[in-house]
Amino acid sequence: MANQIINKYISERYDRWLDYARYHCSHANMDDEAIDVLNEVLAMLLEKLKSNQSYILQLYESKKGQYTELDFYILQMIKLNITSETSPYRHKYKPIPVDDNIDFQWVDLIDDPDNEPDRSGEILDQMHIVRDAFDSLNLSEKAKHVFSWKFFECNRFSEWEGPEDKKDLYDIYNRVLELIKSKINGESLF
Repeated sequence: MANQIINKYISERYDRWLDYARYHCSHANMDDEAIDVLNEVLAMLLEKLKSNQSYILQLYESKKGQYTELDFYILQMIKLNITSETSPYRHKYKPIPVDDNIDFQWVDLIDDPDNEPDRSGEILDQMHIVRDAFDSLNLSEKAKHVFSWKFFECNRFSEWEGPEDKKDLYDIYNRVLELIKSKINGESLF
């Protein structure tokens, strides 16, 4: 029964404690370790619950305003595990000391392959293809200006300052777009 109460309490308060851990980790230059610190603290709390259940339940039941003594106990554990050099978390996950005598060329480091596609690179390549097709077409200055305004500069025709009607602008834009598509697909005669 006590385990269920404490587990429910942990699940309700987890996000608040995680924010607290992130705050203190950011000040201790441990930005990526907030979740690990909090989980380690909660694991220690659950171990303590097994050995001293009455003490943890007493902390849970004693209220201070809208919080319980257990809240303050956990917050203190989080802060100590982050700030204290002798804390259980810091002791368990202490980095291996490195000095100037280590030659990293001889250390086998595992490089994770970058399996994600380079989306921005693909977009850039496609823009170059469109730009090359656009430049190779024999278009009037007006058609070049209208297409560049809409496609390359990402403007709206509602912001167009010329005397042309929006319908005419869209017609010009769509015709140039179709020419570029056919040029890219190899259907153009030019």
